[in-house]
Parts: sequence; structure tokens; C-alpha cells
Amino acid sequence: MADSQEALLSVILLDSLAAVAVIGGFLLVVSLLRSFGKKVGYSLAPFGFSRPRGGILAGIGAGVAVGIGALLLSVIVTPLSVLVLERLGYAAESSIQQPFMQGLVRWVQESPGAAIPAIILIVVLFGPAVEELIFRGAIFNGLYRLGVLISTRFVGTEHSKRPLSKTIFVSSALASSMLFALAHLEPVFLPVLLILAITLCALFQRTGSLLPSFVAHATFNSFVASLIILRGLNVLTFQI
Repeated sequence: MADSQEALLSVILLDSLAAVAVIGGFLLVVSLLRSFGKKVGYSLAPFGFSRPRGGILAGIGAGVAVGIGALLLSVIVTPLSVLVLERLGYAAESSIQQPFMQGLVRWVQESPGAAIPAIILIVVLFGPAVEELIFRGAIFNGLYRLGVLISTRFVGTEHSKRPLSKTIFVSSALASSMLFALAHLEPVFLPVLLILAITLCALFQRTGSLLPSFVAHATFNSFVASLIILRGLNVLTFQI
């Protein structure tokens, strides 16, 4: 139980440092550009801090739908990834996430009043918010904008820019999504996380906002959090 609490504290610390580094770095660059006379603002809109195209309710609805779809897909993909790993001779057991979740279950069993709010706050809300800022708002969006900026230097016609824009999106989404999947340090979940991350990139690109991708990510994580809480409260009996 103590290990799980320490792991949650580590998540808070690392995520906080990452968020501060991203936003602080952005503000520092803006300050430097302004000192050279560039007309740039301090708005965080480039990171996706903006109203979704189509409105807030539509963005939330799209996020919930994508999150549920990712959950259903994981039911199919995860057993397949386990089968493939076993056929290749690799251990298919979760060596990081499963022990962590089992520790959270024990924490819920021993101290539900403290554990349940902490799990919801960190696993469902705080973690997804920071990860969306970093992987979609900063890495994916940064790579995509950089690709578009470079392409405009060499491509002159609108007709040729359209397929190039798709190529830039695919390469930016794959790069940021692979980093997202690898950051979770679990080979067995890598295919699901990779698919989820690419879908979140597409959702972010389509809506122009972090809100829908955050909602989708939080919806996906809420399923895991619910299993942990229900297992800790002895509502569910199977082992996580």
C-alpha cells in the first residue's frame, strides 16, 4: 500500500514538473521573441486551451464516445497482444501497472475515505490532463506545426499541400503516440495505448482543443479506476 501511495505521489510530482516545464518553456520563448520585437502573445491557445470547434458540449460528447470506443477496442486488442507476446516467447504479464493497481486495491480496502478521492483525482483527472498537455498539446501539435512551417518553405501549390498535410499529421501522430505508449513501460498494453494515442491526436486535430481528448482519456482511465475501487470495496471479486 505504501508503495502505491509513493507511486501516486511520484506521478503528481513528475506530471507537475513536466507541465511546468512545458508551459514555462513556452512563456520563456514568447518573452524572448517579444524582447526582439516580435508580436506574439502569451495565450496558451497553441496548446489547445481553446473552445472546441462545434462547441463545448459537442467536444465533451465526442470525447466520451472516443473514450468508450477505445475501451471496447482494448477488450479485443489486449488479449491479442498477450497472445502475440507469448508466441514470441516474451513474458505477457504486466510488471508495472498490475502490481501498482493491486497496491491501490489494498489501499482502498484499508482506507477507502482517502484512497478513492486520490485515485479519482490523480488517475482520472490530473494524469490525463497533464498527459494531454504534453503528448497532444506540446509534442504532437508542435511536430505538426513545425512540419507545416517547413513544408510551406518548399511547397508552393495548394493542391500539393493537401496530401503533404496528411503526411505531416500521420508522422507527427505516430511519433508522439509512440512516445506516449513507451512512457507507460508496458509491452502488453503498447498496441492499445498506441491506437488510443493516435485517435486522441486525430480528435485534437479535428476539434482544435484539448478538451475532447482530455475527456476521452479520462473516460478511458475511469474504467480502470472503477475496477480498482470496486475491487477494493469487495463489490467485484476477480483479481486485477
